[in-house]
Amino acid sequence: MKKKEELYKKEELCRLLENSIKKNAPKKKFGILFSGGIDSALLAVLCKKLNLNFTCFFGYVKGKARPKDLEFAKKAAKELGASLEIASISLKESERLIAKVVPLIASHSPVQVGVAIPIAIACKKAQEKGISTVFSGMGADEMFCGYAKFKNSNDLALDSLKLMQQLSEKDLKRDLAIASGNGLELKTPFLNAAILKFALSLPKDQKLSGRRNKIILRELALSLGLSKEIAERKKLAAQYGSNSDKAIEKLSKKAKKTKSEYLVSFSEKKKIAVLFSGGKDSCLALWKMQQQGFEVSCLVSIIPKNPDSFMYHKPNLKILGLQSKALGIPLVTEKTVGEKEKELAELKKVLTKVGKEFGISGVVSGALYSEYQRKRIEKICKNLSLELYSPLWHLDQLDELLELSNNGFVFVMEKIAALGLSSEWLGKPVGSADIAALEALNKKFGFNVAGEGGEYESLVLDAPNFKKSIKITESKKHLKNNFTGLLEVTSAIFEGK
Repeated sequence: MKKKEELYKKEELCRLLENSIKKNAPKKKFGILFSGGIDSALLAVLCKKLNLNFTCFFGYVKGKARPKDLEFAKKAAKELGASLEIASISLKESERLIAKVVPLIASHSPVQVGVAIPIAIACKKAQEKGISTVFSGMGADEMFCGYAKFKNSNDLALDSLKLMQQLSEKDLKRDLAIASGNGLELKTPFLNAAILKFALSLPKDQKLSGRRNKIILRELALSLGLSKEIAERKKLAAQYGSNSDKAIEKLSKKAKKTKSEYLVSFSEKKKIAVLFSGGKDSCLALWKMQQQGFEVSCLVSIIPKNPDSFMYHKPNLKILGLQSKALGIPLVTEKTVGEKEKELAELKKVLTKVGKEFGISGVVSGALYSEYQRKRIEKICKNLSLELYSPLWHLDQLDELLELSNNGFVFVMEKIAALGLSSEWLGKPVGSADIAALEALNKKFGFNVAGEGGEYESLVLDAPNFKKSIKITESKKHLKNNFTGLLEVTSAIFEGK
């Protein structure tokens, strides 16, 4: 009877993981952050079972000793018949990476930075290979008793929940920041409410027994064809399996500092400029970068004379100044004639100017899917030795609207050009009920709910980082036809929060 119950639980877990993977997997090729450990190997074998298109990525720091995780990653990928991309950096390159990672994850903890380094190396490789989404096995240790501390636990469920809370506050934020900083979206299939509920309900002997932990995961992996060597492999912390801890140790000794002292030296906030239109995408991108610890030194708004500019949405000048004051961030504007190639020269001119004036080291773009826009901005940034950050890159459009709504952003449509939209949408705050209506238009007309296809342009009136909200007091609607028009704001004021 007990064996039947264990088999049923194993099959149920397999079904739950498959459902979560299918929900998180994009239609095109994605990546798996891969160490050859049980968690990433199990994700890979299930993705293989579901015939999904993926590549595994492993990153490490080169040194005298080969990293311990490398051979396991190779063996596991070979067993699975999965494609594995291996990326490595030198000790000198790791110092440059640390300078980026520390402010990105807003931590100078040797453990946090040590874990972040191989993830950052793998994510960079994934981005170079055209990947926009990566899977992580995060959460499996917390749910299924993967840590040694569980052996002395008096209440496995309570301790699991405590570790899940810590994971959300630290590790998840770290990995999301690393992925976002490389223009990637991070997906964590284990972090699913149904899987957590299932894990908490499991009897102790299906998670922990003697020297064995994560028992049900290991048994599932074995039943799916993984070798005992991979399925039963003991956990090795990422910073040790990738040589990143050794790299931090060598660099700190060279600087004649402790590890913590060495990493603290990189903690100064990076100054960045945000390409700012006043719309929801640039406002959300700005806020996300601030959440990651960056200092936004200025807003850069390009004002095209041509309303059909190839690169830019024409910002509402009446609102831009108020948004700048609400954010407490200086605004720099540059006019452009809006001709295809001249726009690039004018952008380079203004970025050169703000680079010198504000001492910025990077530029933020709110692009979601526009390869045309992103590649051209990237080329200019590279030429000026500036980092390009695209924190919204390939963010699901519905997820973007939900993130805006859940975090207190208030925006209105200032321009419409799509079947299904009428003059009533102009100037009306877009709330949660409106998101459902836009989703319905997506199903009916193939409508991009975030307006990425030019269906609408937006104007943000309030945000979590606004000191005051903005109220439109006078406006005019100009309609070309039933579904094309714009909102002209003639007067707007601040409202207290």
